[in-house]
Amino acid sequence: MIVISDTTPLRYLIEINQAFILEGLFVSVIIPPAVFAELQRPKTPQPVRDWIAHHPAWLEVRQADLALYTPQKRIGDGEREAFALA
Repeated sequence: MIVISDTTPLRYLIEINQAFILEGLFVSVIIPPAVFAELQRPKTPQPVRDWIAHHPAWLEVRQADLALYTPQKRIGDGEREAFALA
């Protein structure tokens, strides 16, 4: 199974050293570029930035076609791209 993630679940699994469980649950975890960027922000905890800088092979960054999703409410860029990717 493949899953698309936004920032929050991935970030907190990394922070508690449990991101490895995703590899056991899914063949691949896909994130859009906005999520990748959010995980590298200066205020993001250093362990998260280190992890994403050297992310495992099962994590794939894939560009979303934003024309496929127009949110009705204001949401973050990571969420918007993740919805469009899904």
